[in-house]
Amino acid sequence: MDKNLETLKNNNPSIEIVEETDHINISKMWDDSTFMCRLEKTTNFSPLANVSFPNELSAIYHKDTSTLEVIFSPILQDDPIKERVFNFFYKGVEFKASFGEPTELFKIIATGFRETDNSSDTDYRNLRKFRDYYKQDTLPKYIQKYFENREPINFFIQGDFDKAASNFVAIAKHLNFYMHYYDRETPVLVIFEQEQDKKDYKTPCITKSNGFPKVINFTTFDPVLIDLFQISRRTANVRLKFIFYFQVLEYCAYYHLNDDLKKRLTNIIKRPDLLNNTNDYSKLLIEEFKDYFRQNDDSIKLEKLLSDFCTWDDIKHEIECNKEYFSNDLVFDGGLKIPALISDKETFETEPKGILKSAKGNIEKIRNVLVHLRESRENKVILPTPKNNNLLIPYLHLIQRIAEKIAIQHE
Repeated sequence: MDKNLETLKNNNPSIEIVEETDHINISKMWDDSTFMCRLEKTTNFSPLANVSFPNELSAIYHKDTSTLEVIFSPILQDDPIKERVFNFFYKGVEFKASFGEPTELFKIIATGFRETDNSSDTDYRNLRKFRDYYKQDTLPKYIQKYFENREPINFFIQGDFDKAASNFVAIAKHLNFYMHYYDRETPVLVIFEQEQDKKDYKTPCITKSNGFPKVINFTTFDPVLIDLFQISRRTANVRLKFIFYFQVLEYCAYYHLNDDLKKRLTNIIKRPDLLNNTNDYSKLLIEEFKDYFRQNDDSIKLEKLLSDFCTWDDIKHEIECNKEYFSNDLVFDGGLKIPALISDKETFETEPKGILKSAKGNIEKIRNVLVHLRESRENKVILPTPKNNNLLIPYLHLIQRIAEKIAIQHE
C-alpha cells in the first residue's frame, strides 16, 4: 500500500482502503458508510497524508496548515457570501474565516466520490453536488444548465486549534451563533453530534396485541388539541415532542376543572327558589368559587385530570414494553434524577400503588426541566445532548399515550 495511504489510515482509524487492479477504494471517511472515494492508482496520494476527517462535521482538517476546510456548495458567481472574510478570537486565540475555492485535495476526493447507499443522514457530506460539478461534462444537459454561472466554494477556518484547546464542534457552535447573530440568512456549519451509549427502546403499539380495529368511532377533537397532535408528529426533536404532548395535558386540565365548576354553578342557579333565597345561594356560590381557587394549582389540576380520565390499564402496555427502563432510576446528563416508576419485580397483574400519581410527578418534573432548563428546587438539568434525547424516548411514549387517552374523552 502507498505509504501516504498508510498515514491516512493511521490518522483516521475508521477508514477502510481496498486495492483493485487499477483503482483504490477509500470508504468510511468521517466514519460514514454511505459513500466511498474511488481513485485511480496513478493519483498523487501525498496530500492525503496530512488530513483528518472530523466525524461531527462535513469538513477536512489540513494538519500542515492548521486549516479546517468546511464543505459548502457550488454557488452562483455573483453570490456576495463568497467575499466574506473575517477574523474572530476564541479563548484568546485568533482565527481567520473566509469563503474560497476548494483545495486540490478536496477536488480529488469530490471527483472520486461514489454513493454506496440510496440515502444519507449526512447528505453525503455535501460531496455529491461537487462531484456533479466537476464531472458535469459527462452529465445530462439539464444538470449542466444548473451549474451555469456557478463556482465551487468552501468555508475555511485557519488558526491554532491546539492552542485554543478545544475541539472543532465547540468552535463550530460558537461560529454558528455569531454568524447568525449578524446575518440571519447566513449559511451555518451543520453539526452531526455523535450519539454515545444509544439504546434501542421498544415502541408500544396497541395493534400488536389486539389487531387494528375494523370500525372506529371518531371523537370530534377541539381544534387546539388536534393541531397539537399534528405538530407533535411532524416535529423530529424529542424535547419539543414531549413539551407539545404536555401542552395537551395542560389544556385539558385547565378546561376540565372549569367545566366541573360550571356544572356545580349551573345546578345552583337552576334552583326554582333562587330568587327567594338569594342570601343563602350567594353564600353557596362563594363557597364553590372558594373550592375552585383552592384547587387552582397546575399540579393539582393535572393530578385530577389523570385520576378522572386515565387508568392503569391505559398505560400498562407502555410501561411493560420497556420494563427495565421504568424499573430503574434515570440520571440525565446535567444531574437530574428521575426515580423508578415500578419495581423490577413488577408482574403487571395488579395496579402498582400510586402509579398514576408517580407517573404524573415524573412527567411533570421532566417537563419543568425541559422548559425552564432547571428543576425549581434543585440545580439539576437535562442538558440538550443526544444521550439525553435518547433517554427521554420511553417517557415520550408514555406521555403521548396519556395525552391521547385524555384528548379522546375531553369535551
